[in-house]
Amino acid sequence: MPVDQESETSQETNVVVPADQESETSQELVVETVALMEHVSCRSTSADLTMLFDRAKGVMYELNESASAVVSVLTTEPQSVNAIVDQLLMKFEAPRDEVTADVLTFIGEFSEAGLLSITQ
Repeated sequence: MPVDQESETSQETNVVVPADQESETSQELVVETVALMEHVSCRSTSADLTMLFDRAKGVMYELNESASAVVSVLTTEPQSVNAIVDQLLMKFEAPRDEVTADVLTFIGEFSEAGLLSITQ
């Protein structure tokens, strides 16, 4: 595994997700914990990916491998960004900063779509 886990400490911190540059609101979103919204259900596919169904909008999303991995972490209870990243690092051999960036992108996109609940 390329990440030295002894030198990387998992301290709980608030994470700031920059707002979309094209959005009318240019606020930054401070993320403490993330959870799937109550109106979102998920199912695993035969290819070990995940389908999310937004019952409020009647929309189904087929997730790629990395998004499926994030959702699998969120199916039990709300998680901090650091906890999500830590669990993904156990599954994927990737640098911590790369995994963190992917998780923050996921949080930004899926919260904007109304699929995630974020506490600050």
